[in-house]
Amino acid sequence: MTSTLLQLAKYGHQLDGVLNRYKAALYPQRVMDYRRWLKQQNTAIPDHQPLVVFDFRDSRIDGPQGRRFYCLFIFFIRAGFYPILRENYFFLGNIQDKYKKLCLQEKFSVLHQPDLLSTDYVLVTDKWYSGLARAATKIISLNYRADYSPESNCFPMPFPMFPPVYAHRQDLQLANYRQQARPWNIFFGGDAEPEKYNKNSIRDIYAKLSRARILDTLASKLAQNNCYRVLPSNADLDNAVQENIHGLVVMNTRQCKVAPINWLGTVANSNFFLACPGVRYPMSHNLIEALAVGSIPITQYPEMFFPALEDGKNCLVFTSETELLEKVHQAMTMPAEQLSSMRYAAQYYYDTYLAPVACINQLLEHHPHKISLRLLPFLKAGGGFA
Repeated sequence: MTSTLLQLAKYGHQLDGVLNRYKAALYPQRVMDYRRWLKQQNTAIPDHQPLVVFDFRDSRIDGPQGRRFYCLFIFFIRAGFYPILRENYFFLGNIQDKYKKLCLQEKFSVLHQPDLLSTDYVLVTDKWYSGLARAATKIISLNYRADYSPESNCFPMPFPMFPPVYAHRQDLQLANYRQQARPWNIFFGGDAEPEKYNKNSIRDIYAKLSRARILDTLASKLAQNNCYRVLPSNADLDNAVQENIHGLVVMNTRQCKVAPINWLGTVANSNFFLACPGVRYPMSHNLIEALAVGSIPITQYPEMFFPALEDGKNCLVFTSETELLEKVHQAMTMPAEQLSSMRYAAQYYYDTYLAPVACINQLLEHHPHKISLRLLPFLKAGGGFA
């Protein structure tokens, strides 16, 4: 019965996705707005700069609220490429929406006529066949399938930080964040709405503790020893930064708002970051942000990184409530020398595998000409959607 319901939910979500990708054609005003926007766009193609051309069927590449495409787009820009977007209403008609509109902060060109391109460019596409493939020096073909394995010939796309972090260029300020003082020992920051973060897919498909359960467990156990501190407002956050807090600091971003430009600095206040699962699958932006600033993650999904994170080296790993409490205690009693070593290893992992320039360089080296890119390599069938 459960498998049947999961299949129905999967097909329902897929149908909803198709409708969302093509419903824009039903709104004449949106088409007119797009045409006005298109007339204002740059079509020139620069010389003497590496080019990346994005040619997509529709908006499926966007993922949640446009964040998937934006992050792929900004990764190539960080790696020194100039982006060119192949004109397609079903792909670009929503470029002024949510996180996808962050692309508008960057310089790019819209391609109307493929014959204007030189033969020296990287093509990124999800089409079975793109007319731009013939002249491309590299072809990166996206697939949205689940159940990736390291034995696959695909390149596993690393999960990114939250899009506004890149838009505010905070990923370029990591040296400063890594050197700042760390008054807190363990920190969790993020949405903590219990109903939202207690989905069946986290338990049934990924076999992980939900965010709601993790926070409930720690609230009941740590509060007994005065090792659990909640920040219910921005005033409390400002005060807490001035204190040395030995236990766990919990900040629900529904009550305590932190602007994207200040987010990495907030995460960098702690030695450890409690990396709770996301909504439908475990992976969440804040674990990537923690690694970036050297806040050592306490996590239960190290295997969802490629290569996997390692317990005691660049993270602390738990698989149950009992182990969760043990790892939190380990974090609160860790010697300074070991703490320093693990912080360096966490930063090194980010720099080597997750930083945009490193990621794009490894992607382009993955195969001589045609590369298959798995967008969400950690995804399991029925456990969320690309």
